[in-house]
Amino acid sequence: MLFSLVAVLGPPVSARPLTDYNVLILKNSDAWGSPTVEKTLANMSIPYDVMTSTELQNKTARDLIGAYDMIVIVSDQGQGFYNEMGPQMGKLEEYVKAGKVLEIHAANWGWGGGVWTTPLPGGVEITKGYSSHDYVLANNTTLTSSYASHGYFVGLPANAEVITVQAPTGTPENTRPSTAVYTLGDGRVFVTGLTIEYSVARKGSEWEAFYKKTIKSNLGYLQSAPVTPVQSTRRVSFVMLNFYYYRHYESSLEAYNTLYGDAVAAGVDNGTLEAAQEYNATAAAHYENATEYGPVLGNLWRLHILPDLRTASLTQKQAIKVLEEAMAG
Repeated sequence: MLFSLVAVLGPPVSARPLTDYNVLILKNSDAWGSPTVEKTLANMSIPYDVMTSTELQNKTARDLIGAYDMIVIVSDQGQGFYNEMGPQMGKLEEYVKAGKVLEIHAANWGWGGGVWTTPLPGGVEITKGYSSHDYVLANNTTLTSSYASHGYFVGLPANAEVITVQAPTGTPENTRPSTAVYTLGDGRVFVTGLTIEYSVARKGSEWEAFYKKTIKSNLGYLQSAPVTPVQSTRRVSFVMLNFYYYRHYESSLEAYNTLYGDAVAAGVDNGTLEAAQEYNATAAAHYENATEYGPVLGNLWRLHILPDLRTASLTQKQAIKVLEEAMAG
């Protein structure tokens, strides 16, 4: 599975206004007593409907595909909700494969007392495990709450990109992914064991910012959902270049981090270290620009990210050169 290094999640919403989307919220009750999803969507001016697990039984996959861009399943439900949702997973998988987005807040074992009785789409399962800290791989930050997450995922597909991992002792545990995205057919599944509803309502602005970016990213996937492409030599060439500079930047960054530590230990002067750090920061800024639409690997086909990827790669290499010359001298 892939680990996101700079950008959280996939592509953000582009030219299409948020008011043009329609979201379905599935729940029988408020998670941890808070209608967080509804409030967040309303604050973002995104239209939505709310439906119970029983009401969903009267809808076909075709009904859902025709009416909604994204479905959000809310965390912390009673057991009746999960019992009714289990047999409807096939319907939701069909919905996703048609090019839609399914956002599953899978943090059960909460106040509602319910537990998922079946695997999530694609055969993914959530394992119980409480953590007060979850590490965001994209920007090296930590989300903290009474319980930041109630579980982590097993059985993620090979194309899954991990967004957060549990860090119960403060140290990230990469074997315990607590948020991930993966494709299924032409659509996307987002799964999280984070206590989104509880923590957004009660634990600070960083949680709200994280969730709003999640929504934009998931809806933004619809802007670049897979279509049958007409390949051209030009397209293939810049896709390959994007991939080349992406890999070159990452390998250079890893080498730089190691070399910088060696340079500090060797007593390299502060002026040289600051120069190297400036190159490193500039490279990181250009790489961040290249993630405007989400993780680079999911957007290699975008021609306009090539200049930033190239600059990031070459500038990171320059940071290494500064340190190597100082060490050699």
